[in-house]
Amino acid sequence: MLQDRSTGQLCQTDTDVPATPHDRRFNALMSKQRTFYRSERLGALTDGLFAIVLTLLVLELKIPEDPAPGTDVVQVLINDWEAFAGWLISFVILARLWMFQHHAAASARFVSSRSIAINFVFLATVSLIPFSAHLVSTFELAQPMVLQIFSLLIGLVSIFLGWFMSSVRNDQRALGRSEPDAQGWTQGTIHHLVWVPIVAVVAAITAQLDPRLALAVWTIETVIVLVIFLTARSDGDLHIYAPDDN
Repeated sequence: MLQDRSTGQLCQTDTDVPATPHDRRFNALMSKQRTFYRSERLGALTDGLFAIVLTLLVLELKIPEDPAPGTDVVQVLINDWEAFAGWLISFVILARLWMFQHHAAASARFVSSRSIAINFVFLATVSLIPFSAHLVSTFELAQPMVLQIFSLLIGLVSIFLGWFMSSVRNDQRALGRSEPDAQGWTQGTIHHLVWVPIVAVVAAITAQLDPRLALAVWTIETVIVLVIFLTARSDGDLHIYAPDDN
């Protein structure tokens, strides 16, 4: 088994003779025509897009144009609280998405073309988060559909992230690079494939009743996530064993 130094792609030569379970697993993957690449560029691409998305998010916090003389700054900020709420919730969500995606990608030396494709779909949905946050600040809480779009988008992004995490984990298991007991979905994968979409559906339903309830749902979820991140000793997820390439 050789590695293409120009692309980082794993390939196999005709002279390779499978002699170990790892070789047999690799041959099975090759028979399915699955290509593996180094994960460094995947991480660099993801970091770049998240940096742009976070920049676009903060640019939506605009100072009111031509305020009247004697305008109370505090009152202006209070009147524009929806924009700050949308920014804070979106920022925490993006931070969480990046942390889990980064941990999954950085813990794997090689990822399959399938995982790369899933990551691109994930990034496509992530790039829409500033747009949905801007809708919240523009229409405020006047239209329930604004919170419904935001909620369903976050649920969709979370599903794609959970799918990516599961795919990367399967890649490492197939290559014999994961821990022997690394079976099934991890807590982080279940959280993004199940619990966040459930929260998104609940928020979308409550938005139809009262948009403020939907915003409260995401606020509570954001506070819980912040508390967990600030108090947890470790994310406890996707501890993939990646041996040396040699």
